[in-house]
Amino acid sequence: MDEQARTPLYRVEEGVAWLTLNRPETLNSFTPEFVHEINDAIRRAEEDDAVRALVVTGEGRGFTSGGNLSELAAMNQDRRRAIYDVDSTADMVRLLYNVKKPVIAAVNGPAFGAGIALAMACDILIASEKAQFGFSFTGLGFCPDSGTCWFLTQRVGYNKACEILFSAKTLNAEELKALGLVNEVVPHEQLLPAAAKIAGRIAKGPALALMLQKRVLRNAVSTSFEQNRDYEAVSQIFASQTDDCREGLSAALERRRPSFSGK
Repeated sequence: MDEQARTPLYRVEEGVAWLTLNRPETLNSFTPEFVHEINDAIRRAEEDDAVRALVVTGEGRGFTSGGNLSELAAMNQDRRRAIYDVDSTADMVRLLYNVKKPVIAAVNGPAFGAGIALAMACDILIASEKAQFGFSFTGLGFCPDSGTCWFLTQRVGYNKACEILFSAKTLNAEELKALGLVNEVVPHEQLLPAAAKIAGRIAKGPALALMLQKRVLRNAVSTSFEQNRDYEAVSQIFASQTDDCREGLSAALERRRPSFSGK
């Protein structure tokens, strides 16, 4: 199959994998088939040693509306369908969250429902000025899913998460930045160049050290200072024995840019 005909679109350029959600006529809404294809693309990026960073974005006017409304209506009539759809979407978000490599979300417009969880599963979020997070679960009579509550409370705390979710708030780009839900807001036309710049810088870095840093930072969220300090020490010892560390030290001593091999 022609790669450009797939949904989602997937390409690799200079060590960066680009995963574009490509159902713009439905605001890139999730269906079981679409979720399966997204999972395949995530796995490709994870397993390809040539990929050093992954960027996730949406085609068209938005990032993703999350669940397709017809799919959501079917869940209301069929408990088994509800279990399947909720589990499938949660598994997709978990798969992206567990990618060992750095992952960047380029949020090009509105995101709703589980689409917000997909964005928050990324390590760095760059948002267009047109970005919005619509926490629409309450308005539809649903409970948040796919890790939304966990991601949100980690970032804004319990009380603020309650306010946002109970009142089904839609947050614009500046509100997202103020709450720490995105790292940066840029003019819409600069979104992909901004994501490419940071992803390209990461892709030129020491791949193993970056993976270790990601693990240590994730570990820091849920462990004590002492436990994370010990985890840092083990990771640092491992990093110190790599070819990339030797190259980094040599480059510093020789006053040149390092050329990392990922080993």
